[in-house]
Amino acid sequence: MNKIKIAIVEDQRLFRDGLLALLKENGGFEVVATAENGLEFLEQIEDSANIPEVALVDMNMPKMNGFELIEILQKKHPAIRIIILTVYNQERFIFKMIEAGVAGYLVKNCELEEVLLAITSAHKTGFYFNEATMQAMRNSYQHKSNQSKSSQMRSFSNIPVDLTDRESEILKLICKEYTNPEIAELLSLSPRTIDGHRYNLLAKTGSKNTAGLVLFAVKNGIHEIISFK
Repeated sequence: MNKIKIAIVEDQRLFRDGLLALLKENGGFEVVATAENGLEFLEQIEDSANIPEVALVDMNMPKMNGFELIEILQKKHPAIRIIILTVYNQERFIFKMIEAGVAGYLVKNCELEEVLLAITSAHKTGFYFNEATMQAMRNSYQHKSNQSKSSQMRSFSNIPVDLTDRESEILKLICKEYTNPEIAELLSLSPRTIDGHRYNLLAKTGSKNTAGLVLFAVKNGIHEIISFK
């Protein structure tokens, strides 16, 4: 099995080196880049053939912070899954980063096992949202909703975009963390057909990536009828 290629972008050397050592102990990961800020990281991968698949990124760094780095990576290297690893656990920061397109958000006091799970999940499905992240996304829209109790339980028939039944079905499965090959097998369709539906979902919802599709689902109350695996 190929190892997941990882980058660590963190200005605190002690934390960066400690995380590097822990990841090296795990046989499923390969750290291909380390940097103390976003600018250094971009310089490292500019002419490199060894692009990381998942980047663990701090939010508060000198020269180029995490948010600035995300904006550039979304344009230049959209395939890199970005997981924020920071001391900030306020919901406004969580939502801002998820909306910007990150694949996950963790605080630095989390367990190593969750970091490993987040990396694996983001690499496999495109996102890792724990309950704290999901709650932050729900709360971010709560103040915008003055709807009645009955209308808060939305269905796919009244979301603000025109999805086909098949697209709605696939969006549900994406939110349940199924991969494209798994969805193809479940629905007896080809992976290429699922790729096409996923592309249409991204275009219709204006999402940047899979994490954005989940954010769209949360924004429109669809998370209320989804049970994650």
